[in-house]
Amino acid sequence: MLMNDDIKGLCLFVGLLGLTYVACLLLLTLLTGAKIVKGFMFMLAFSCGLISLGLTPQVKTRMANIVNSYIRR
Repeated sequence: MLMNDDIKGLCLFVGLLGLTYVACLLLLTLLTGAKIVKGFMFMLAFSCGLISLGLTPQVKTRMANIVNSYIRR
């Protein structure tokens, strides 16, 4: 599946905005004790999916290699 660089950039941007939103929700939950776990999980999965769409295969491979090297230690 080939995607335009502009669309990849948009996916990365929206995904990072979503992760920022999840971080703000987490902070809000820690400070107030609100129970909004379903909102966390949905936004986290959606944002990670968008970020995954925006990354090139080379970057995905490098990230997987880095994670595997940390796991093997």
